[in-house]
Amino acid sequence: MGNFAAWVLAICLIFQSGYGFYLPGSYPRKHVVGCYLSVKVNSLTSIDTEMSFSYYSLPFCKPKEGVKDGAENLGELLMGDRIENSPYRFKMYTNETEIFLCQSNKLSADDFKLLKERNDEMYQVNLILDNLPAIRYTKKEGFMLRWTEYPAGVNIQDAYYVFNHLKFKVLVHKYEETNVARMRGAEDVEVMPGIGNGGSDVHG
Repeated sequence: MGNFAAWVLAICLIFQSGYGFYLPGSYPRKHVVGCYLSVKVNSLTSIDTEMSFSYYSLPFCKPKEGVKDGAENLGELLMGDRIENSPYRFKMYTNETEIFLCQSNKLSADDFKLLKERNDEMYQVNLILDNLPAIRYTKKEGFMLRWTEYPAGVNIQDAYYVFNHLKFKVLVHKYEETNVARMRGAEDVEVMPGIGNGGSDVHG
């Protein structure tokens, strides 16, 4: 009987330990037709350096209501993510095209220098929709490659370009309930560059 009690105690401790490491925030959410979905931005990261920077350290379009902390749960805080809101918003089951977000002021010499440095250091933009990372697909040598980020910009023949035109395709799981869906993720984020040489305007 003593061995049985020891086994029961051990199993209870294992389950209690597993519960203690649960980080909330990745639970599925229901969305009805027409409700708004907001994209969030995480820190700019690079494979060349451990340093990360706020998305808005570069001259990207900001939300009309101002930049706010977008962390929703303990897991995001413990991971050290710097999640903020963004101007990108969608309506569930609504196709929208050619949405103009903003036009920034002319870049100062310091802003342009910083933008070039971030491009040279291969900093990447990380987007989040409904607690899921946006995925970018690229085709190379007949293979489809998936990335959870996209470059802030690119340098081609000494000319710097900013990726400031985005195209989103949002996938959902349909519920049995009418007009209700759950997010599967934001896939196929297409990025198109705009010229960023010599202090040109940067759109969002």
